[in-house]
Amino acid sequence: MATKSNQWNNNTAFLLAATGSAVGLGNIWGFPYKAGENGGGLFVLLYIFFVITLGLPVFMAEVFIGKKGKSNPVSAIESLADKSKSTRSWNIVGYGGILASLIIAGYYAVIAGFVINYGFLSASGVEIGAAKELWVNEQNQFWDMTLWTAIFIVGSCYVVANGIDAGIDKAMRFLLPMLFVLVLAMVVYGAYQGDFAAGVSYLFSWKSDDFSAGTVQAAIGQAFFSLSIGMGTLMAFGSYMPSNQKVSKASTVVVTADTSVALLAGLAIFPLAFGLGFQPEGGSALVFETMTEAFAQLGLVGQVVGPLFFFLLAVAAFSSMISILEPSVAFLTQKFSMSRMKATGIILLVCILLSLVSIAGHNVWKDVAIGALDNPFEAMKYFADDFLLLLVGTGMSIFVGWRLQKVVDADTMGINNTAMMNLWVFILKWVSPIFLMVIWTLGNLQILFGIRFF
Repeated sequence: MATKSNQWNNNTAFLLAATGSAVGLGNIWGFPYKAGENGGGLFVLLYIFFVITLGLPVFMAEVFIGKKGKSNPVSAIESLADKSKSTRSWNIVGYGGILASLIIAGYYAVIAGFVINYGFLSASGVEIGAAKELWVNEQNQFWDMTLWTAIFIVGSCYVVANGIDAGIDKAMRFLLPMLFVLVLAMVVYGAYQGDFAAGVSYLFSWKSDDFSAGTVQAAIGQAFFSLSIGMGTLMAFGSYMPSNQKVSKASTVVVTADTSVALLAGLAIFPLAFGLGFQPEGGSALVFETMTEAFAQLGLVGQVVGPLFFFLLAVAAFSSMISILEPSVAFLTQKFSMSRMKATGIILLVCILLSLVSIAGHNVWKDVAIGALDNPFEAMKYFADDFLLLLVGTGMSIFVGWRLQKVVDADTMGINNTAMMNLWVFILKWVSPIFLMVIWTLGNLQILFGIRFF
């Protein structure tokens, strides 16, 4: 039997938590390297387009489910299914979100572990020109990676175990201002130390031959990942919203903040990459190699600035991680009447096990391909970001658009304009499901089997 959820103390608490969930490594680490792998400007254009046309409407749908269902992702969907006289089988969408969040937590924690490790490496000093070699060497250190990853997971779980008020709310009030300071400092540093003109040109110009189903899928996947869509996070956080907080206004604030941070991160990383001679197609290593080399060239100053940068980046990762873990913990506490401490302990063990698979993908299993994917780390990332999130997002669109017509109300949504409400429902019923499934199908055929239609 599900138990009632807690509630944020005020409207600001939800905005802080949802923004903290969205703004993190997905913006500062994920967005630059995804843009680099997918041609730069075209990817950025598609990303912005899909954030507005698909991301925001589906974001609102997920928050609505949580607020109206007042429970964890699975129980909230079951409750709304009952109210709309639909089958409870729709709860598969909630289970899909929880599964996606756990897989993401498994590889996300590994990247965060690298961030913590690099903070100490920067403090000790890195030789000029050694950034690429350092990245290769650190990836081969299985037990070192395990240590840093475990520290990050345990710290995140500690905050989650303390609940939404004593843990998540208080953490976000401290962490979010630091995140925005980090991003602004990065942009200033990139403009000063790098090739700003080349970075801007790369981010906002494109070639038509870069266009493909894989690029479109990557842009949508990054938009959903960055906004925390499809992970169950927004449903969990939405269930804690105060009754007077409007879904549309809160969602717009969070989506705008998240997208702004992603673009600013690109404006910081790519000028430095071009200025230091790194290729934008550097993949997941792009941020680590670029920033490490930049700090190395600053000498003693870099040994101070570098650790500060990676500390703040760890803060960004931390803010998102505690949000990623919340849906699973909420599910266990409410569905099985567990204490929050016990539920968090179970999720901690699951995350540790998944992270070990991800770590092995960097070293002992780095040559173990899974289908067309190079290693378990890449497979986990692909399965969660580009496969599951799009499926869960499609499911939420169909559920809200087609099954909850009698449950959706203008007051909860904060949409008083009938035309705007109809447009939102239309997107959920027709545009989002059809487009997402077409791109999901074509993108998977291209990525997994090399079958390219455009």
